[in-house]
Amino acid sequence: MLHIPKPDMDARAVFDTCTATAKPLTARTRLQELKDAVAKAAAEYDTAAAKQALHTLTHLKDQPDGESDKTGGINGQLRKTYTSRMVHKKSAGRDFYDQLLAEAPDGRCALCGQGIADTLDHQLPKNSYPLLAVTPSNLVPTCRDCNFYKGEQAPASEKEQTLHPYYDSQVHDFIWLQARVAGPPKPAVSFRVVPPPDMPLLLAARVRHHFTTLKLARLYNPQAGPELRYLSRSLRRLPPAAIVVHLRERAEDWAAIEGPNSWQAALYRALADNSWYTLDGYREPWK
Repeated sequence: MLHIPKPDMDARAVFDTCTATAKPLTARTRLQELKDAVAKAAAEYDTAAAKQALHTLTHLKDQPDGESDKTGGINGQLRKTYTSRMVHKKSAGRDFYDQLLAEAPDGRCALCGQGIADTLDHQLPKNSYPLLAVTPSNLVPTCRDCNFYKGEQAPASEKEQTLHPYYDSQVHDFIWLQARVAGPPKPAVSFRVVPPPDMPLLLAARVRHHFTTLKLARLYNPQAGPELRYLSRSLRRLPPAAIVVHLRERAEDWAAIEGPNSWQAALYRALADNSWYTLDGYREPWK
């Protein structure tokens, strides 16, 4: 997960802009009457997200009319406020959509840190929480894969919350991503979550849930192959006594640039600690 500052947008103002030209007029009038309800729901969302407690917002589910129908009624109009009045290129709320998408670090998905951020993900799905359909703090720039894997999931418990890029920066106060180096005959790398003992249990559970839900092992594992082949060439140019030092420096550099739980930092930490790799295994990819 990549941390992003919480959007500096007022939820009520965003909703007002998105619905100000809604058609038909009857829908616009009904939507505009919900401005206070939307603002209240957004405030409750911010409070819960800051406490890692989005699972406590079930009283907002299928509100305001209590129906789960995806198209009809006022809940359908609320969902349409996102799809037709914010996402649509000529819609009144498109500027908000573009601003939120532009906050993606280097244009990358905030949930996995690898894919291209080309859509917004509802942390609490709009089909279940229509009042939050255009709430800025509920919209995160992501890649389509993460959006797909996360799907319509809404947390049913405190442990079933994926990490939130706007609220969970503390997750990188701990090193929890670990790479495993297998070999001989040739080095192979896989990634897993191993929370340290001092990591809060809830945060550790959420990290595991995030990693599993978004299939991050499947994303990170293939990245290591090209890196190992590159290393095989570059490490051969170094004296043997300098290899471990070089790998640790690379791990520190990646941790400083991408964070301690980037796949690169995890990879280099693991390589530096693997005596088989540092003595001879680094030669294998090019034999």
